This record gives sequence, structure tokens and C-alpha cells, in this order.
Amino acid sequence: MTPDGQAQRGRREAMSSERHTGASSLLRRVETVFDRRALGRAMFALVPLLLLAVISGKSEWLTAAIVPVAMLIALDHSQLAPLGVFAHALAISAGFLILMASLAHPLLFVVATVLLGMGSVLVTAGGSALRSLGNFTFIPSLYLACESGEAVTRQALITRSVEVLPFLLIAALPILLVASVEHFRSRETGQPTLAHFAKWTRLSPNSKRNAYIELVITVALAVACAAALVEWRHVDHGQWMIWSAASVVTGNAASARQKFRSRLTGAVVGVSFGVVVGLMIPHALFMRVLVVFAAMLTLICIRPYTLAFGVRCACAAIAFVLAGKPWIFGGERLLNVAVGSAIGLLCALTASAIAAHMKDTCHSTCDSPRPRQD
Repeated sequence: MTPDGQAQRGRREAMSSERHTGASSLLRRVETVFDRRALGRAMFALVPLLLLAVISGKSEWLTAAIVPVAMLIALDHSQLAPLGVFAHALAISAGFLILMASLAHPLLFVVATVLLGMGSVLVTAGGSALRSLGNFTFIPSLYLACESGEAVTRQALITRSVEVLPFLLIAALPILLVASVEHFRSRETGQPTLAHFAKWTRLSPNSKRNAYIELVITVALAVACAAALVEWRHVDHGQWMIWSAASVVTGNAASARQKFRSRLTGAVVGVSFGVVVGLMIPHALFMRVLVVFAAMLTLICIRPYTLAFGVRCACAAIAFVLAGKPWIFGGERLLNVAVGSAIGLLCALTASAIAAHMKDTCHSTCDSPRPRQD
């Protein structure tokens, strides 16, 4: 080969190497934003529900879509075994039924919501990794009850909850199948199958445990304030406000401030973008299905929290517009998120200040010299 040919070949190899490096770099950047594995599992769980919604025209399939998404998050983050996944589905269903029945009486709804919020933190007594299990029992139960209870009379609430329940249980089946297959594959050689499937979770018995009493009290206070405000002022879609209050309570003041900023930024940008998009796309059932699908995917497939929450808020605003409501209703999402997040932040900062004051008082008392005993 001539020197010119060798030089040309070298340039081609260098350009090919640069393209390969650029593609690899782009792929790594994409993977920092999108979780491809979670996307595949979510498609397996959600696509059948969305097809059923389009074919049957029943909106209950879209409402139930939050169940498999919540179960997938708990499955991965809390490392649930199939028995734990089954119990999680029952817990979501029970929470939904209790909150639906409590909607008939404002005070009872506030109490039931507070107890469920406290329970979402109390589960961390078994390990801090179980916080996702608690959160994603509280979230779907609350959202399902509030959405299914809209425009339903007090006398018909229980009947309506019984009508919706089968959709929730059917929606949980794909996640139970995924958990069973994965758990079977993880079985150690020689271990009895029955004993392996008798486990509730794959967490080790010595998994990390955090102090949770202060967190339980703070979440209870935040949820109580938000739920009481929702019932007092008859706030539409009050679930956004209640969950925002609980979500900001993260365990310390610094992370609570960060969560508050992330949710507020995501809501402002997302709602604004969603209203514009909603005015531009056709108002058809298929578009509504796609919006619900996108909103569910943001919970598990988008890694950066602010981006995920912003896209979720955009989907909520688009759904408002597609439902034929005035575009200004998209601001309802922003207002509820802002007020709820502010309540949660205030409760978190107050609890942190009280805890720091009590600690300082204890230290000063313990360090002070004791009087001499003669």
C-alpha cells in the first residue's frame, strides 16, 4: 500500500473511532436521564392497560395505570419478593377502599389520610429501603380515591370503589408475574423453592434503619394541614396538595429545601409547557391515553427528579386541556403543588428547629456540673 493510501486509511479509522466515541458518549448521557430497563418493564405492564382503555372506552383502565407503576418502584427500590408484591397490591387496594369510604365525611378523610401517611413512614422500622414501599402505597391509594370519588355522591362512594377495585387488581397482575420470574431466577442452587418464595423481601435482616419517629410526626403534621385545607376550602384535585406536603418532608431541612425548589421549578415550567402543547394537539381519546402513558413513565423512567416532575406536571396540564376545560385550569396543578410543598417545607423546618433546640438543651443539661451530694 502506498504512503497516501495508508494515510487515508488512518484518517478513516480515526474518524470511525471519533464517531464511535461520540455515540458512546451520547448513549451514556441518555442513560443518565432515561432508565432503559425500567422503560421495558413499564411497557410490559402499561401497554395492555392502555390497549384495554382504547378498545373498551373505559377510563378505569387509565385510572388503574398508577397501580403497576407504583408496584414496579416498590419492587425495585424495596427489593420485594413475590409475596411482598402481592401484599403490596392488597395494601394499595385496602388504602383505596378506606379513603374512598372516608370521603363522605371530611374529618374522617383527614384522619384516614394522616394515618396512611404515618404508615408510609412507619414501615421504615423494617429498613430504610422500605420507604419507597410506604410512599408508593400512600400515593396510589390517595390518587385513586380522590380521582374515583370526583362527582360521586356520598351514598355512592362505596359502590363506586367496588366497581373500580377489579381494575386495580387486574392491573397488578403483570408486576406479580415479573416479580415471580425474577425471584425464581435468583434462587440459590439447592435452596427449596417453597422456602425461597416464602420470603417477603430480598433485603438482608441487618438492612440499614434510620430514626423515623421525628419523620412520622412531621409527615403526620404536614398531611393533616394539607388535608384539612383541602376539605375546608373544597380544593379540586386535592391529592396534589396533600402528596406535595408529604413529599417535601424528606428527613432533614437541607433536602426539604431542595425538594421544595425542585417541585416548584418543575410545576412552573411543566404546567406552562403543557398548556401550550395541549392547545396544539387534537382532543381525542387516543391522545389522552398517550398523555396518561407518558405521565406514568415519568415516575420510573426519567432519573433527574426535577425533569421527571416537570414532565409529569406538563402531562397533567395537557390532560386538563384535552378534557375540554379552560387552559387556565392548568394553573390549579401549579397552585396545589406550590401550597402543598410550602406546607411540607414549613413543617420540615419547624421540626428540624425543634429537634435542634431539644438537642442543644439536652447537651447543656447533660454537660452542666451536677450539685455535690454530701
